[in-house]
Amino acid sequence: MPINVTLLAVVARVTTPIVLCASGGLYCQMAGTPNITLEGAMLMAAFTGVAGSYYTGSALAGLLCAIAGSMAVNLLFGFLHLKLGGEGTITGFAINSLCLGLTTFLLRSMFHVTGTLVDDRITGLTRYSVPVLKDIPVIQQLFTGHTLCTYFSWAFVILTYIIFYKTRYGMNVRACGENPGAVAAVGVSVQRIRWSTVLISGFMSGLAGAQISLGYLSMFSENMTSGRGFIALAAIMLSGGRPVAMFVAALLFGVAEGLSNQAQLTTVSSHLILTLPYLMVIVVLLMQPEQMRALKLRIKQMKG
Repeated sequence: MPINVTLLAVVARVTTPIVLCASGGLYCQMAGTPNITLEGAMLMAAFTGVAGSYYTGSALAGLLCAIAGSMAVNLLFGFLHLKLGGEGTITGFAINSLCLGLTTFLLRSMFHVTGTLVDDRITGLTRYSVPVLKDIPVIQQLFTGHTLCTYFSWAFVILTYIIFYKTRYGMNVRACGENPGAVAAVGVSVQRIRWSTVLISGFMSGLAGAQISLGYLSMFSENMTSGRGFIALAAIMLSGGRPVAMFVAALLFGVAEGLSNQAQLTTVSSHLILTLPYLMVIVVLLMQPEQMRALKLRIKQMKG
């Protein structure tokens, strides 16, 4: 099968957790509460999803446990940041570190394994194909053999666009980020809006974590999110608050990861290939207009 066709399936699969995570984080960003805990929430969801599936034998139970685990992380972030007034970036990175250490500890204490948990009792998410669309040449790979999380991630981008620009709630979310004082002046609770965005982010990060651990290989390994939460943050930063732009940015990173997976079949060093998605993040962030202006100004100052 041609590489450009198989690449579509790979990109759809690897982009799903980034799109899910970034879509939820976009609500927090627009509400003026940037959520740095995406990585930690997704990792916790990946672990609790596998644990739930392991103990119940049900993929649905695993999915619900993944959402619950991510929600718990986001509730902790909301309590420390929104309730107690902790600085968002410091709080977020502290929670990310906590999640990394806690999932490692729980993996060893609950399952008595180190590194990776693989067991026949872990039931993965069911994969579906979309009728009619799965028979269309070339794009059939986008609609064949994916979990519902993948299809939902595309629909949620469209839903987010409608919410942001066509509903009162979306207007309030954007207003909280732009001018919270004006929002409070008209009787809308800024804290309530921001709490709601934290919960939305928790739900979407839960789906993203479940997709990683139950939608791919039905397993859990230490730090298996591998920075995807930070890639989602980069997609949010590049989007300028626009859901479609966020999706395109996430897609670029997904293409980079898909190409790195394909390139591992070549003789190029695998360690170098695996850096491609993260190099893409750096390059794209540097190409932002404000970054380019700052770079030109710095070069001009050096010449002067």
